[in-house]
Amino acid sequence: MSYGKNKLINNALNRSYALIDYNIHNDIHKQYEFRKQILLDDESLTENEKSEAIKIITEIHDLNKLTFNEGTKRICENCNQECLAIAY
Repeated sequence: MSYGKNKLINNALNRSYALIDYNIHNDIHKQYEFRKQILLDDESLTENEKSEAIKIITEIHDLNKLTFNEGTKRICENCNQECLAIAY
């Protein structure tokens, strides 16, 4: 199931994006957590659709962490150096 094919997932992602209050959710991590909670609380999605939507926003969140060089760094299992992303 891809992002472009499932309209329910697209609608839920658009809804979660539209509901963000940028005065409260003023950094990318707060925005990610808010969107994730909105998707988990969405009753119109099945569990598989919720996990697919969360996978999509996680990839977007990882890209944003790399782009803006923000977030908690972790130690990479492969190279033992600090990195920001989880999915990349």
